[in-house]
Amino acid sequence: MKHMLLMALASLSVAATPAMAEAYPDKQVRIIVGYPPGGASDIVARLVAKDLEEMNKQAFVVENKPGVGGMLSLSTVTRSPADGYVLGLGVSGTLVTGPHLQKNQLYAPKTDFAPVSMIAKVPMVLLAGPGLTQNSVKDLIAQAKAKPGDMTFASGAQAFELALQLLNHSADVQITSASYKGGAAASIDVIAGRVPIMIDSIGAQLSNIKDGKLRPLAVLDSERSPVLPEVPTMQEAGVTDYDAVGWIALLAPKGTPSDVVAKLNKQINQIVERPEFKDKLMSLGFQPEGSTPEGLQRTINVDYDKWGEVVRNSGMAAN
Repeated sequence: MKHMLLMALASLSVAATPAMAEAYPDKQVRIIVGYPPGGASDIVARLVAKDLEEMNKQAFVVENKPGVGGMLSLSTVTRSPADGYVLGLGVSGTLVTGPHLQKNQLYAPKTDFAPVSMIAKVPMVLLAGPGLTQNSVKDLIAQAKAKPGDMTFASGAQAFELALQLLNHSADVQITSASYKGGAAASIDVIAGRVPIMIDSIGAQLSNIKDGKLRPLAVLDSERSPVLPEVPTMQEAGVTDYDAVGWIALLAPKGTPSDVVAKLNKQINQIVERPEFKDKLMSLGFQPEGSTPEGLQRTINVDYDKWGEVVRNSGMAAN
C-alpha cells in the first residue's frame, strides 16, 4: 500500500510539471535591467517584454535597477523566488567580464542562474580617428611594435579595456590605455585626433561611422557583422585566435522549473526571428540570436574563463 501511494504521488508530481508551465504566467512578470531607461539594453528588454506580453496575455514589466556596473540587478534576480516571475536581462559585461574586476562578488555567474536564452550578439569594433594615418590593423600593429607603449587607446568601459588587453596579448604589442567616462566621451577625443584608436560596440558608434567621423578597421568577432559587412574581422585582418563579442541574454533564478525555462526559451527564439524585432536590433547595431538554455550556459562558462585569464594576464586590479 505504501509503495502504491508513493507511486501515485510521483505520478502526480510528474503530471503537475507540464501543467505548471502551461499555466505560467498567471500574474505579472518582472524583467530586471541593470541600466537606466533609454539605453540599448533597456530598449532590448522592452521589445522582448512587449512580445512576451503579447504571447502570454500577461503583463511583462521592465524594472530598471542600475548600480555596480549593472551587476546590482542580477544580484536581485539571484535573491528572487525561482518561479519565473522575476527574470534578469544579463549582458556579457555583468556576467563574464565585470565580475572579474570586483573584489566583492555579488553572485557566481556560472552557477547562480537558470539560463533561458541568448537574445542578441553585441559586436565590438576597432575604430580609428584622424589621429591614425594607418588604414589597416596590420599597419597599426606594425606601428605599435615599432614604438612599444607610444600608441594610446581611448577606453570608455571595462569591456573595451579588456578587448584591448586581449589585442595586446594576441598581437604581442603594448598599446597604452586612457580611461574615459563612457564611449561618448572617448569618441570625442578620437574624432578630434587627440587619441588615435578606440573600441566600442558597433551600435554605440554607428552614426559616427556612417558620418565618416570614425573609421572601422576590424570587427572583433569571428565572423563579419551584417551591420558592417565590408569591414573585416580581426582574424581576417591578421590577428589569429582573436574575438571579443558582447551579448545580451535572458536569465532566471537558479532552480526555476525546467518547463518554465523551456517555455520562455521557445518564445524568445520565436521573438528573435520576427522581422520587426530583427530590424530594430539591427538598427541598434546588434545581431538577433537565440540559443538553447544549454548553449547559453556554455557561452557563460567559456567566456567567463576566457576573460578571467585576460584579467590575470593584464594585471588589471579588482575594484
